Amino acid sequence: MSFRLLHVLPTLDIRSGGPLRLVLDLAERARGFGLDSEVVGTGDLYLPDCRLAPQRIHWRPRALLRNYSYSPGLRVWLCQHLRRFDGVLIHGAWTYSALVAARQCRRQRVPYAVFPHGMLEAWAVNGQGRWKSWKKHLYWKLWEQQIYEAARCVFFTTRREQESTQEVFPLAPSQLVLPVYGIEPATLPVPAPENPNLVRPQGESWVLSLGRVHPKKNVDFLIRAWALARPPESWRLLIVGPAEPGYRSALQQMVRRLGVEAQVRFVDFVAGADKAYLFQQSEWFLLPSKQENFGVAVLESIAHRCPVVISDQVFLAESFPADAEILPLEMNAWVEFFVRRMTDETWRQRRIETDRRHLLERFEMSRVAREWAEVIPRSLKG
Repeated sequence: MSFRLLHVLPTLDIRSGGPLRLVLDLAERARGFGLDSEVVGTGDLYLPDCRLAPQRIHWRPRALLRNYSYSPGLRVWLCQHLRRFDGVLIHGAWTYSALVAARQCRRQRVPYAVFPHGMLEAWAVNGQGRWKSWKKHLYWKLWEQQIYEAARCVFFTTRREQESTQEVFPLAPSQLVLPVYGIEPATLPVPAPENPNLVRPQGESWVLSLGRVHPKKNVDFLIRAWALARPPESWRLLIVGPAEPGYRSALQQMVRRLGVEAQVRFVDFVAGADKAYLFQQSEWFLLPSKQENFGVAVLESIAHRCPVVISDQVFLAESFPADAEILPLEMNAWVEFFVRRMTDETWRQRRIETDRRHLLERFEMSRVAREWAEVIPRSLKG
């Protein structure tokens, strides 16, 4: 007998980052193991290449306060449909969608769990300035704390996220670390992108930074390291993903000021065959984040046989082998990689095989989906 699960998210715009993608991908795969999922969210609706059937996705518009995901229609929908489900999984934090979902679950006696996806971790709460820290601590006291006190379980993506969160907000309910994405055992090559502007010119070598272009991702640090290293002229740094116009403009000005505009290219959001092509055509994937509770794009890259270089603040680093390219956020360490190891093909091939083999043991996609189908219902049933 299947377990009917509702995922509640603050957005249905795939450009917002990893949590929505992992929910959509794993919700569909876990159906084969008896976890029957639907998704409800607010804001812009943008879901290219979505695996989940359209009738399982429910969208409600926002009204004012866009960053807070305020949506009276979401409350109405939950009032009408919540009892169809055996349990609810609330994703994210600090949003109206989480607050209203938890309240409706308590009123209708539907069990729920919470998956904060790094949003309660120390850097996310206290590492972005005093004003944001003060607002979140106040919001916790007024509203957010009640969500967690009544939850059946709190899920974390990594052990480090769990420990970092406990340093800020001690959480009483049952807690579990649950893998949130996986690697496909094999990936078919993409001979050409759908967008002809993305075709790799003959003779160029690419390194890729792909994801939401945000200060947390430390893209400015990456550009400065690239400029100091001065890689061979045939190498290109691709910075791919959506960004606020002001932040993208600041990065482009930095590129010009450092004199590397011939080697650094900015590309907007990509999906499907275009994203797969970029992974497969790139020599390395780079993620020097200041904080990353997991890193879905890291596993996507390895799935496409593109080796990765990540900072030690990407919490998925705890699952890599000891000799992996896990670098501290120190300029010299990243410059040294660009100068000494980036162009070493023997080392690159070793990283592809070793990292892929090591991570497949824990994050093979069907194994992750099966774990979702077993752990989530058991946790919600109490």
